[in-house]
Amino acid sequence: MAGGIAPKLLCEQVENTAAWSLEGPTDTPDLSWRRALVRGRELEPVWTEPEHRTAYFELMLAAHYATVATFVPTDVDTRIRYHAWQECRERAQLEAMIALTDHAAQHWSAPAMSARTVDVGLGPVSGHDGEWFSVRAGALGRAIHLRHEDLAEHLAATIDAELDRERESFELALRTRGKEIDALRIGCAIAHNLGDLSRVVVDWVAKGPVAERYVLRYGRLGHDDAANPVKTFQRVGALNKAVTALENHRFLALRKPRGLRKHRALLLPIGPFFDEWGRTIATHASLDRAARAEVLSVLIDAHEADPSQQGYLRAMAGIHSGTRGGLDDLARELPAKQRRAVSGGAIREALGVSPERFEARMVNRLRQALGK
Repeated sequence: MAGGIAPKLLCEQVENTAAWSLEGPTDTPDLSWRRALVRGRELEPVWTEPEHRTAYFELMLAAHYATVATFVPTDVDTRIRYHAWQECRERAQLEAMIALTDHAAQHWSAPAMSARTVDVGLGPVSGHDGEWFSVRAGALGRAIHLRHEDLAEHLAATIDAELDRERESFELALRTRGKEIDALRIGCAIAHNLGDLSRVVVDWVAKGPVAERYVLRYGRLGHDDAANPVKTFQRVGALNKAVTALENHRFLALRKPRGLRKHRALLLPIGPFFDEWGRTIATHASLDRAARAEVLSVLIDAHEADPSQQGYLRAMAGIHSGTRGGLDDLARELPAKQRRAVSGGAIREALGVSPERFEARMVNRLRQALGK
């Protein structure tokens, strides 16, 4: 019997973390994800039947798209990267699922559902691009296994085109004065995306010369030992390792404040550049004082758990600048231990560092990491 998360439960999970995304029109290509989610419960009685598995696959893609950049993503990664493709036996179903993936990557806007996007003129680069890499890589492995060479070539062409676009975006940001912070952000996103692509291809069921050729082509592109070395991607990998990887983990602590799930504006951007996000927390109409204090409490705890991360400090600096009376006023809502943490040490020091000074430090780290 086919497996997965039941449609009703999957829709409930999206509503839990991104209910704000489900209100609005559904009748244009860029909003077909919303239509799939709004109608998702209709699949409940039939979703395990073979003739409805393609519609269920679209629902999983939509749920993943809508939540992957939120604080509580739905857990369908493995299914859309692996299991759903392994269930394909017929070419017609494989073609239909590839068409859905192509449509999602082309039409579903990453900025609509993520604050972790950067655009320097060649289209937004984001972690969503890595999600489409991984889904297409799953499709590619299955096409190779079923010996549909034309489908494999199509999938490889779409992957190659996206790799080129992301590479060009990073190179453009890096050579443009004033875009150094964008280069850091883009580099972080690309490193994540290359990892998504590599993790899928190295675990393919498909074996043999054709599969091996693609594994060598797409495996470990952000590493020095890549079989298909691309200098820009190796620089991206080195830069991410040296500067941004530590600042862009899963932020599990921020799952606790449910107020953060109320609005698109509260989504977390690429770290450690959280000053503006902190100001949004301090001023957004959807959050009351208690909700803001809860976020501050979590940020303090997260900082104390790992003082090496700068993002939590920058978020608190942003809250401080956007709060009348500053962080000391909001900290009145917190236990005595956390009030003391705000009054001194690394937190107090961070409050005195402007976003401009902090970003200048990060630009210096970029130059050091790249040997310039």
